[in-house]
Amino acid sequence: MGKEKGILTFVIFIISITLTALISIQFKTVNENKSLGIESMQEEELRAQILEWKTKYEDINKKIESNNEKINEYSNTIQGNKQASELLEKELNEYNMLVGKTNVTGKGVVLTLTDTFLTTYTSSNLAYIINELKYAGAEAISINGQRIINMTDIVMIQTRYILVNGQRISAPYEIKVIGDQNKLNEVLTFPNDGLIDYYRNNDYTIEMSLQDNIHIPAYNQEIELKYMEEAK
Repeated sequence: MGKEKGILTFVIFIISITLTALISIQFKTVNENKSLGIESMQEEELRAQILEWKTKYEDINKKIESNNEKINEYSNTIQGNKQASELLEKELNEYNMLVGKTNVTGKGVVLTLTDTFLTTYTSSNLAYIINELKYAGAEAISINGQRIINMTDIVMIQTRYILVNGQRISAPYEIKVIGDQNKLNEVLTFPNDGLIDYYRNNDYTIEMSLQDNIHIPAYNQEIELKYMEEAK
């Protein structure tokens, strides 16, 4: 677009130079005619020639104004497209963050779950904890580096292994959560009924810490919609 604008400006410059040169030649011709004694030219003829050149000048001036309008139109279009592109890019980034396709960082809590000889965590335990964290306003969650999204499966294999996003994980389970620290802390540590007390009262080992710089990785698999499509 910058190249086109430059070409238009150059053309306008050439037209202006040509017009000035032609007007100068015309006046020079009139003066030469006078010097040669051709002073009998009727006033009407001079007026007709002046009117002709004035008309040509006005036509060229209109073309210049039209070209300037096109340049302004092109400039506004470029600016509009740039703003639209920036807006779409911002919305795309926000969408990717919401669906877990980008690395994120922020304040939140970290839970550490450890198996003992008496109690071991199952996939059902982890799924329950994830749901409680979502209820508490978690914006991003990971378990042992696996990003949790709406389509994440947490399953038990042969009552021995836990798979998250199809990847095997094992204790200790580190659950990182980004969200409102105050709300997370209030929900998780609510006396007797909070998640922390619930598991501790049932002989599970669970620790929680508040952290200000938690890093959670992006969901590293393709999100494929097999059964859902846009309604018409």
